[in-house]
Amino acid sequence: MSYDFHVHGLWILGAIFFFAGAVIAGNLQWVEGTNTASFVLSAIISFVLFLVAGMLWISSAVNARHEFR
Repeated sequence: MSYDFHVHGLWILGAIFFFAGAVIAGNLQWVEGTNTASFVLSAIISFVLFLVAGMLWISSAVNARHEFR
């Protein structure tokens, strides 16, 4: 039984989105010269990337479950 893009591809894309969100969240800090809008926008972008990664991983798990039926 072979998996196609709907399992491995979504899993890999989820890892990429999670990595991008972690990079942004890891570098998020309030330093001198940071304005509120850029800080909040970076936090929102990293949060959305984490949500998209989770959605992709859930979709991958659902597709893998359908493969076994």
